[in-house]
Amino acid sequence: MTATTGEHPAGQPRTGLEKTLGDVWTRVLGTPVGMDDNFFDLGGDSLLAAELVASVESDLRVRLPRRGAAEFATVRRMAHWIATRTPEDAAERTLVRFAPPGGEHPALFCVHGMGGHVLVLGQLARRLEHRVRTYGFESVGRNDADRADRTVPAMAARYIRHMRRVQPHGPYLLGGYSMGGAVALEMAAALTAEGEQVAHVLLLDCDLRPPDIPAIRARAVEFVSRALGLDPPVTAPYEELDAAAAEICHRAGGERSGLTPRQVSRFAAVYLENARAMTGYEPPPYAGDMMLVHTREGTHGGGGTGPEDYGWGPYAAGGRFRAVQVPGDHWTLFTTHVSELAAVCETVLTPATRPTDRSMEQGARDDHS
Repeated sequence: MTATTGEHPAGQPRTGLEKTLGDVWTRVLGTPVGMDDNFFDLGGDSLLAAELVASVESDLRVRLPRRGAAEFATVRRMAHWIATRTPEDAAERTLVRFAPPGGEHPALFCVHGMGGHVLVLGQLARRLEHRVRTYGFESVGRNDADRADRTVPAMAARYIRHMRRVQPHGPYLLGGYSMGGAVALEMAAALTAEGEQVAHVLLLDCDLRPPDIPAIRARAVEFVSRALGLDPPVTAPYEELDAAAAEICHRAGGERSGLTPRQVSRFAAVYLENARAMTGYEPPPYAGDMMLVHTREGTHGGGGTGPEDYGWGPYAAGGRFRAVQVPGDHWTLFTTHVSELAAVCETVLTPATRPTDRSMEQGARDDHS
């Protein structure tokens, strides 16, 4: 017997908007799409996400956040957002929700890597949704060169403000990918100093050592290519970024992808800006529970066998720091080896991280933000 929702079978459109969106999703993804099918379960990736947003905007004459495929991971949720959208400034909305609002699970707040985007977290969020509601912080400066946060403490302060709109009080469960681990650490230290409880900090292939800016600048074009799923990646000196951005857009599908050379160039610039934010950064004292999940092939292929190889040695000496190695490298951690990553993360996602009812009461009202 087919399950139903009201007069409509489950997974079937209930409104004309859902039907239209479903047709767009089916065309872009190349497979029949139910209204509650998850974008990532259907094979969604960075390039398909860009194409989907561009196609919806073109067909429906609406403006979606660039992260639309991540935050509105089903047709039903995208339709609801379009039908109820407000003129809120999307550039300020750095907090991206990977799960429907509400729910009984605690929230995991995870900070972006150097590239500043959050779509990379999609498959992991999907695998952890029976334990946590995942939120990702996206760099403000990805779309506006004048609004980037220039230091790690500035990022941490901004993200704490946005996090408290969802969850005003702890215990907090924090995470960070790549340089996002430093931001998560800064957030944990600041929250603890304010008397809040931080249940755990998940450090996902995070290198705390000072970055090699010339090396990062040299690989910025390749980084953007890989982040957009191009294989083999486009490689070029940073000085040739404009031409490289045009080539990346062409290989990503041209106008069909919705990507512009300006967006690609901005992506590379944010990568470099976030790396510079780590220059001279002094990690704060912190004695709370942390777990470093590092890849067998090392951060950015640089090798390493333990926390001291990634700059986390002083924290490991405290006894509440744990390091776990998983297969793969910095690029495959969230794709080929996402199941192994999820299994490790689950070991610290316990009921003890659940906030009190009072701490989530205001967040339940503000979870639409």
